[in-house]
Amino acid sequence: MRSLRLLGVAAEAEALRLKREAGAFARSTILQVAAGLFGLVALGLLHAAAWIWLEQGQGPLWATLWLALADLVVMGALLLLSRRRYDPVAHEALMLRRQSLAQLRAVSPMDEALSLVRWRWAAEMGGLVMEQFLKRRR
Repeated sequence: MRSLRLLGVAAEAEALRLKREAGAFARSTILQVAAGLFGLVALGLLHAAAWIWLEQGQGPLWATLWLALADLVVMGALLLLSRRRYDPVAHEALMLRRQSLAQLRAVSPMDEALSLVRWRWAAEMGGLVMEQFLKRRR
């Protein structure tokens, strides 16, 4: 039946889309966690070294402000890197799912079932007619 094929196509498209989106989400999450760990360890060490170096020439207030500015730049770069990118395969799977479900809504399962019954009835009637025809020929 056409309805079952459309449902199968929709299910496969949805499975592909979910698989692709889950992979993209996992990659994005791993990058964000790695960026966070890097930020904690590296910035902790760099803060101590940079503050000591800046404090000698700038004073404690300016040393702290320069370090805060550097932290904001690093944070912005990491957030830009963690953005999700457009995935054309996932988008195509979503479009295929939507299209097959729209076609499924346009098809009446009752009409399909009745058409099968009509064809079966026509085939049975044709068989009976042929049987009678062959009996009369003998």
